Amino acid sequence: MSLITFRSSTQGSVIMFGDNAKQLLSAMALPESGEMTTAELTAKIALLKAAIDADKARNAIVWPEEPDDGIDKEQPIIIHFSQRATPMLQLMERCLAAAETIRWPA
Repeated sequence: MSLITFRSSTQGSVIMFGDNAKQLLSAMALPESGEMTTAELTAKIALLKAAIDADKARNAIVWPEEPDDGIDKEQPIIIHFSQRATPMLQLMERCLAAAETIRWPA
């Protein structure tokens, strides 16, 4: 399983499994390798927020934290796109505020 790291020179990085990163890149119409400049970030943030909102509408996020919450503890916990994309959205917003570019390899 491959990993893809999205990097900014001063705002940190986000590491994702390759398949999850490809899904995220697809939602923003970005290539498997490249960069997002400050000029592109506003539009790409809007696309990612729309994809996150659509995923939240389709998939309720349930956290089995309480012992008596009625959720089958034997069921695997499913992490949805909206949860996986949130760290990237935060990085993008920080980079927009700091006028930083985000780069990632294939």
